Amino acid sequence: MSQEFTDNIDTYDQWKSDIGRSLSRFRLWLRRNDLFSEDLDSRLFKLQESLKSEYLTLAFVGEFSRGKTELINSLFFAEYGQRILPSEAGRTTMCPTEIYYDRKEDRPYLRLLPIETRLEETTLTEYRNMPSQWTEVPLMTASAQEMTLALHTITQTKRVSLDEAIKLGFKEDMLERSEDDASMVEIPAWRHAQVSFAHPLLKRGLCILDTPGLNALGSEPELTLKLLPSVQAVVFLLGADTGVTASDMKIWEDYIQPLDGESRLGLYAVLNKVDTLWDELSSRKKVEKAVKRMVSTTARQLQIDAKQVIPVSAQKALVAKVRADKSMLIKSQITELEHLLSSSLLENKEQIIWDSVAKEGKELVEEALQLLANKNDRIYKQREELQSLTGENKQRINELIEENKKDLIEFEHRLLAIKPSQRLLERQTQILLSTIGATVLTKEVEITLNELVNSKTTIGLFSNMRQFFLAVNTIMKELTREAELTNKMAISLYDKFSNDFGMTLLEPKLFPAKRLSRELNTIIKHSKRIDKNLFTTFTEHSLAVRRFFSGTVTEVLQFFQSTRQELISWTENVIHPLTQQLKIQQKLITEHQQELAELNKSRANLDGKIKALNNLVEEIEMETQTANELIKSLEDKKPTDQDSNIVRISSVNR
Repeated sequence: MSQEFTDNIDTYDQWKSDIGRSLSRFRLWLRRNDLFSEDLDSRLFKLQESLKSEYLTLAFVGEFSRGKTELINSLFFAEYGQRILPSEAGRTTMCPTEIYYDRKEDRPYLRLLPIETRLEETTLTEYRNMPSQWTEVPLMTASAQEMTLALHTITQTKRVSLDEAIKLGFKEDMLERSEDDASMVEIPAWRHAQVSFAHPLLKRGLCILDTPGLNALGSEPELTLKLLPSVQAVVFLLGADTGVTASDMKIWEDYIQPLDGESRLGLYAVLNKVDTLWDELSSRKKVEKAVKRMVSTTARQLQIDAKQVIPVSAQKALVAKVRADKSMLIKSQITELEHLLSSSLLENKEQIIWDSVAKEGKELVEEALQLLANKNDRIYKQREELQSLTGENKQRINELIEENKKDLIEFEHRLLAIKPSQRLLERQTQILLSTIGATVLTKEVEITLNELVNSKTTIGLFSNMRQFFLAVNTIMKELTREAELTNKMAISLYDKFSNDFGMTLLEPKLFPAKRLSRELNTIIKHSKRIDKNLFTTFTEHSLAVRRFFSGTVTEVLQFFQSTRQELISWTENVIHPLTQQLKIQQKLITEHQQELAELNKSRANLDGKIKALNNLVEEIEMETQTANELIKSLEDKKPTDQDSNIVRISSVNR
């Protein structure tokens, strides 16, 4: 990969580290200012941990034998001086392969999921957390030759009976019968592969997804379709010698084009094997014109901008890098693709991290800063009271003691008065939780299972699937309706609190029911594409139903479980600023009462107490400045459109 790509990855890594350091400084700031709580510290710790677990994912998708693996070799692994991933003639990717660096295990490995697991109800997501179900092959990264040999295991096949192959979900017309035994056929040995090793780019968080041809024998459309929406860039490979074929177009329309709505996704069509258009008997201008015409035609057929179509020769690029042939490298046009990928990968991921980590961290700092500001207001008032005590004015001290007692009594009365509003919000939250409770969801799952099992036709299956999606959408609509009422209650509680206690508060963070509803719709949209393929791939009815439940239904249930957890967390977090304010104010009133009582006995330390409050005011001013600097440091990390070089998906010819 080019130095530009490496530099951009380094910049991204530094960008993440800066956010992590700002969050660490904030955690220390909270402790210094007596604003620490275990719940808040836990939230900040989780934000920091999520920074460490983020991957930059780049997917290579296309028809069988378009050169996806060869392009990966030329982009990322040319420094080994040979092909690391099997991409030579006669060898092809037989199953989806993820290439990354496992930070937790911190060791190289090749893990392979046996094809027989297709018969199980366990989802691929669940299998990821079941290492005992995978076959592990030692990966000797010190030797390029040993690595190449180990990775060739991915291409292994096995012979099984035709009936067994069909049960596993393979279509009969795609299977090749054995020459010496017509009852036996050859199928991929593995369903999925995971490769971990300490390549410099992989260690910085890059993850590469290599897919078999999505209409090829070893395709796992469930896995591919689930992974594609979460990637930062997709490279769709075509043959420069063939252009967009009918099978290419089907893959584009079924798998890639639906991603058009995904925000900030880098999407590129690569015309590979452009060297087939090189003609030594034609002039350079004539060849360039032919390539340009092919790019224009491809862009028109795929309905994308011509800037998103890049002609490349992966094979020539690999040879050029291995031989250090600069002339051939330029001719291969690989550097343009490297530039576009580095831009789109980073811009997409930075926006995701800003939205999910840095933005929340910034909001927590602003919330804490408001707590400190209210504390400062109270201290100013107490200082003014002490400064008013001049001479031997004992009567004034007694007046202040009485006023402070009244403040404390009034504070406690207001505390009791606000409790009903808090309880009302808590009861409303319980209503929200019951809306998406296990009982409601289990009932819908049981109904769906019964209907699917009794369906006699494919049309019936699809009809019952639609009914399931309608049912969960209805549940989500009810949650959204109740959430609107809950959010109004939260706003009302904050207003009452602010008015009763005379404190300034930030607006409450509302429960994001509409965002969650959009997420569910996205899950359903992606699931419909998977399930359409599922019920046409698996000829055995019961297996298709089991896969639907282990995949789609499980994902929907996991979504609602996650939503429940988010709701519980939201309830705790929306009350947190109020309870923190009350604790701070109550403590200040009590401490001031003690100060006045001491002054009533002896005026000797009045100047000392005023000086202590002056010091505290100065400290708060300094800590306020520090908090504002933290806010600015996080705000400065926000990606801007001006910083982006990403090529947007065009709406040309739509």
